[in-house]
Amino acid sequence: MPRLYVVATPIGNLDDLTPRMRWALESASLIAAEDTRVTQKLLTVMGISRPLISNHQHNEEARAPRIIERMIAENIDVAVTCDAGTPGISDPGMELVAAAWQAGIEV
Repeated sequence: MPRLYVVATPIGNLDDLTPRMRWALESASLIAAEDTRVTQKLLTVMGISRPLISNHQHNEEARAPRIIERMIAENIDVAVTCDAGTPGISDPGMELVAAAWQAGIEV
């Protein structure tokens, strides 16, 4: 069964990276990012290479169901990130979390 990881990112200092954050990003087959450029920079610093898909305030409502469909069809884990902080708290991510819960996906 696929999982959705909600990954909090550093608000300012990249030294605030955590082992759990690294584990979640490495465990995911796909990362749904608020801004793929910002998340790619973070992944590069961490030495992680994963495909990214944008998930922001202008596309999340339409994109979330498609991400969930892909998770189920391909049985993949997805990490959702925002530019700084925790997704869904004043940032995109809540639509994806809600869609995952509705589909019975572990969050």
